Amino acid sequence: MQNGIPRILIIRLSAIGDVVRVLPALHCLREVYPEAQIDWVVESKSAEVLSDHPALDQVLVFERTSNWKESARNFWNLCKIIRKNKYDVVIDFHGILKSGLITGMSGAPKRYGFARPRSQEGSYLFTNHKVKLGSEVVNRIHENLALCSEFHPGYKSLDVTIAIPDDAIEAVEDFFEESFHGAKLIVAMHVPVDRPEKQWPLENFAELSDMLLADGRFDVLLTWGPGQYDCIQEVLKLAKREPIVAPGTDSLKQYMAMIQQSDIYFGGDTGPMHIASALDVPLVAVFGGTDPAQHATLRIPYTVLFAKSDTRAKAKRPSESSGMTGLTSEAAYDAIVEIASFTSL
Repeated sequence: MQNGIPRILIIRLSAIGDVVRVLPALHCLREVYPEAQIDWVVESKSAEVLSDHPALDQVLVFERTSNWKESARNFWNLCKIIRKNKYDVVIDFHGILKSGLITGMSGAPKRYGFARPRSQEGSYLFTNHKVKLGSEVVNRIHENLALCSEFHPGYKSLDVTIAIPDDAIEAVEDFFEESFHGAKLIVAMHVPVDRPEKQWPLENFAELSDMLLADGRFDVLLTWGPGQYDCIQEVLKLAKREPIVAPGTDSLKQYMAMIQQSDIYFGGDTGPMHIASALDVPLVAVFGGTDPAQHATLRIPYTVLFAKSDTRAKAKRPSESSGMTGLTSEAAYDAIVEIASFTSL
């Protein structure tokens, strides 16, 4: 502690949605310690979620690459920087071996983390303040807030902040002005997901897009991330009407700006869903391979459509997933129409 000001390090390395779900805990810590030095260590793929965040003093980025030797060297150098910073408190929200090693090597006198079984890969060995969760299913946002319970008992706010720079907003505004005309609600539809069992069938996306465009009150924007454009192409082949396809973005910040400019978000259990929620965009989420009680957003307005899978999908192509076939495009359309009542043009 320097000059009576505590130094706190948050560890949540990835993924985008998981990083977003720790933001309420960050707000909790900042409320308790308005003068503290609060830093966050995160992997490069998720770092843009945190850049320019007003509640953070520094974002420490772990550059993880495909070269394991280079990644190991980057990891070791990062740990040396963290140890040199002499943190008073480290909070491991990730709970895996990698985050545990960072926690242990930090040298912080107070090291918080989850107890088993929430703690994985032996990460509990590196903490000296362990938070035991109950046996009931709890949303991950509340789990993260539980790690802050000693600092702010009873804190329940879900407030979050994501900073989007003006240049990203301006680039997206130009695209929207060129692509959308008339007073219609723009539905950002994120097609791809990271695991097959979470993938809603692509023909359902195509049918839903057709239904929304035929309705006359909606425009549809198909969004995607790096390496995911093949899903968009398949939806376009299946669709009878032509939605607008989002351009490839230069940064995650531009993608966030695109979601922020939309009126409604629709998609599966992905990072973009949590981004939409953090940006206060009304959303409809489809769940199949994961439990919405744990993974859905808690910020309103939102609607969750859930079809429990009997078997985990083993398909290599998203369109072959068996996990989400119980959810119809008609049900999704009805949910979007309903949530549109919360949205004003």
